[in-house]
Amino acid sequence: MNLSNKTAVVLGVADKSSIAWAIADRFQQYGAKVYIGYQQKFFARVRLLLLEHPNVEGARCDVMNDEEMNAFFGRFQTQPIDALVHCLAYGPPDVFTSKPSEVRGDSFAQTLAISAHSLLRVAGYAKPYLRQWASVMTLSYQASSQAQPFYGMMGVAKSTLESCVRYLAIELGPQRVRVNAISPGPIETPAALGEVLAFLRDPSALDTEAGKVFKVLIDRMRSDPALADADEITRARAIWSKVQERFAKEAAMPEIITQDDVADAALFLASDLSRKISGQVLLIDGGMSSSRMMPMI
Repeated sequence: MNLSNKTAVVLGVADKSSIAWAIADRFQQYGAKVYIGYQQKFFARVRLLLLEHPNVEGARCDVMNDEEMNAFFGRFQTQPIDALVHCLAYGPPDVFTSKPSEVRGDSFAQTLAISAHSLLRVAGYAKPYLRQWASVMTLSYQASSQAQPFYGMMGVAKSTLESCVRYLAIELGPQRVRVNAISPGPIETPAALGEVLAFLRDPSALDTEAGKVFKVLIDRMRSDPALADADEITRARAIWSKVQERFAKEAAMPEIITQDDVADAALFLASDLSRKISGQVLLIDGGMSSSRMMPMI
């Protein structure tokens, strides 16, 4: 597979552990000219990636900031985009820890705006610069189609995102641009650890349906002597690894899904081999979603 002579844009790079970076790195390994967009608050970590990979360029691109979006996409007037990757999701803590009927309206609106509507905003800014047969892709999660309490109302945002993919595919299809989503199993990312930390920091949230899912794992972690003096990030990672193990046990192919698995799928969607696939959600879960009921942990 070869991405030589292709220009790829990846939005949402936070650090080396992010799925967005795994995708950007895979693209540049296969010959693409890669541009990454990031929020200013992540610059210190992204700067290290740019120094280590001088063939990758980066610039600020807060998808909720019109000025930054104009400046970022304006650079592609003379170098059209072949692959555009949207790796953005955010929800305030109460979106995960509150009962669905008690999530604040402003929190819910912010979650939908950043995690779903931003795909449409990004496409709108990028549309004049998308080359014919370009590939647009985003990241979803399986809580979009089956309620998973630990994922809170972010599952609703992912449902909305997948619907946006289908409607955007219809809009951009005449331009010969395809739009798809990748939906992997649970992966350790800064966002995933942030969700666990929300429950660790707010014990009252453990009484909700979402909290009950994590409570068993948190209690096990607290009784583990090896984690007695560990910092909260180490504890969060220990809990999330148990989530991954539990999901893997339920899959037809009992394997933990990694950033590299998603990057390989993105490589396929960015290549000419997928040029007539559009409006789809590509599941990367070892067959879990099609073979057994997804676990509640």
